[in-house]
Amino acid sequence: MKIRFLAGLGFGLLFCFLGSVKAEALSAATAEECAQQWATNVSQGQADELNKILDDSYQHTHGTGLVENREEFLGALRSAARKYEPIQLEEVKTRLFGDCAVVTGNFALRVSIKGKMMEGVNRFSFVVVQTPQGPKIVSFQATAIKPAG
Repeated sequence: MKIRFLAGLGFGLLFCFLGSVKAEALSAATAEECAQQWATNVSQGQADELNKILDDSYQHTHGTGLVENREEFLGALRSAARKYEPIQLEEVKTRLFGDCAVVTGNFALRVSIKGKMMEGVNRFSFVVVQTPQGPKIVSFQATAIKPAG
């Protein structure tokens, strides 16, 4: 009887401990990997893969000022209304704030919007948060950099 009680107590404590273990802490490397996955998936029009790393509350602010929610942004990729050429993130810097990271840098953009080509250099910022389901991007913003001259 004592052995069963102690075994039950041991398993109970183990499950309580495992249930209270927090998700892995967000690291700069993980946040940057999330941003790179975003760039790859956007460039390849892989909306379903991209959806896996976007939070339900995702907000996308384009360099033109257009703001879209997750479904609007993914819908434009799925319908091919917007087709991006490969996006290379450069000068990437990450700042951590607990379970949140801000990833910044720049990229050259070439995108076809309903058949019309648009291009330029943009600064970007991603906000990545650690969730129980893993790291998720909650926000992206691009700001067009005007050519010198």
